[in-house]
Amino acid sequence: MRVSDLGSRRVAIWGLGREGRAALGFLRKHHPALPLMLLDDTAPEARILQEYCNVTFAFGAESIANALNEVDVVVKSPGVSLYRDDIRSARNNGVQITSLLNLWFAEAPAVTTIGVTGTKGKSTTASLIAHILNRLGRRVALAGNIGVPVTEITNADYAVIEVSSYQAADFDGVCDLAVLTSLYPEHADWHQTVERYIRDKINLLSRGRRCIVNRAAADAVDSVILGSFAQNYLFNDKGGIHSDESGIFDGRDLIGIVPNAYLVRTHNRSNLCAALAVAKMLDIDLEVALDTTRDFRGLPHRQQELGQNGDVLFVDDSISTIPESTLAALAVYAGRDITLIVGGYDRGIDYDRLLKTLAAGAATAVICLGDSGRRIYDQTGAASKPGGNLPCPIYLARSMEDAVSYATRITPPGGVVLLSPAAPSYGYYRDYIERGRDFAARAGLPAI
Repeated sequence: MRVSDLGSRRVAIWGLGREGRAALGFLRKHHPALPLMLLDDTAPEARILQEYCNVTFAFGAESIANALNEVDVVVKSPGVSLYRDDIRSARNNGVQITSLLNLWFAEAPAVTTIGVTGTKGKSTTASLIAHILNRLGRRVALAGNIGVPVTEITNADYAVIEVSSYQAADFDGVCDLAVLTSLYPEHADWHQTVERYIRDKINLLSRGRRCIVNRAAADAVDSVILGSFAQNYLFNDKGGIHSDESGIFDGRDLIGIVPNAYLVRTHNRSNLCAALAVAKMLDIDLEVALDTTRDFRGLPHRQQELGQNGDVLFVDDSISTIPESTLAALAVYAGRDITLIVGGYDRGIDYDRLLKTLAAGAATAVICLGDSGRRIYDQTGAASKPGGNLPCPIYLARSMEDAVSYATRITPPGGVVLLSPAAPSYGYYRDYIERGRDFAARAGLPAI
């Protein structure tokens, strides 16, 4: 579907967040007089609605259901699940569902497109790719799920686009390079099943001219989509770009030593290998590309060391929404006294591996927050005996303020207070950014 096709259609935009507003601007640019309908599950403040002209609104389930009977096309924001009953019903009634990402790709932008997806690591990998290209003097734009709508890409030869599973699910464009950083169960609430999450996530790969895939995820991808990697590229594979401690190799050949303490962490070496695999596909000298990363700075809320308070290091890993990312954060600070703050919105995911790691002594104290924190607390048996089956204290906090206050009291000098929730922030905060900032504020440290 091209944006030019919409001039005679009845069009609705679903979602009034940044992407929804970008979709509105994109459609207005091409069709200034086109009447539009704006849909959202909740009504914004009245003053916000004053910004819009030549539009009608439908807020809430009943109004949206009625509105969907009056439109031909819905430009859907990523947060609206494709598998909602009202979306299914609209499709069955002939309503076409598309997205800003699909409309932008349909315009065949004159840039080399690099789509990056993955359960974890996609933001850092996309940022690394953009960093390398930028340091080498290439005109590059970083956009997508990282917070910049693709329609804001201008004056670029390369577009590095972070693609969430929500965006990948119905992606129908074609990108020059498609990158998969990792693959773990997540977002079953949006996709409804883990199997569908995996299928939707790797749909991006089926739309890539060439694919770059983490060896650890290759089997799942192979069985569902690609069939063979003969024409694609595996990283973290002994035959491709991979790491061994601080060294980065291309097959048996040493490219160099990781020049950045942040990137030498195990999970970030994986992200670095993915970025270097992209550089290889673009015929960039790998030694030069690696050297450009020496001044790369980690992204906020991803194992971000906020600073010390009372000789205790506070680390914001609020982006952590699955146990695997919390395990990675614990590994970074292994050997130190770690007070772990864990928990948030409960999606019912399996915490067994995290609990086994904690039972083996990965933390010296555990503080539980939210509904999933309550479940972790209960699974340890802490209600029946102090500490339950953990070899350390476990505490059920009432709030972030309570959690940080308790952590400050019990963490010894030289220790680490690690916010790595292994759960989303839904229902407690607007997003992981607000959660991280609250953590920083309670610790009396500046947030980015």
